[in-house]
Amino acid sequence: MTERDFDQKQHRNQANIRSVYDFIMGILWSLVGIFLLSYKKLGFTFDFDPLVLCIFGGACILYGLFRVWRGYKSK
Repeated sequence: MTERDFDQKQHRNQANIRSVYDFIMGILWSLVGIFLLSYKKLGFTFDFDPLVLCIFGGACILYGLFRVWRGYKSK
């Protein structure tokens, strides 16, 4: 195995790890967003304005979907 082959294999491995990381983080961010949008139905209360929580929850979902898309695109 030449040095160039080793570098290419290492680069592919890093790309695969990054794509899995993007999938996992995208799912987690989306789950946080879903939680923030439905916290009242789950029986939680927060001292924040509900509008702010809805906006932040929506932003979390959008960012999570972006991370999942980026993980899919890089594969």
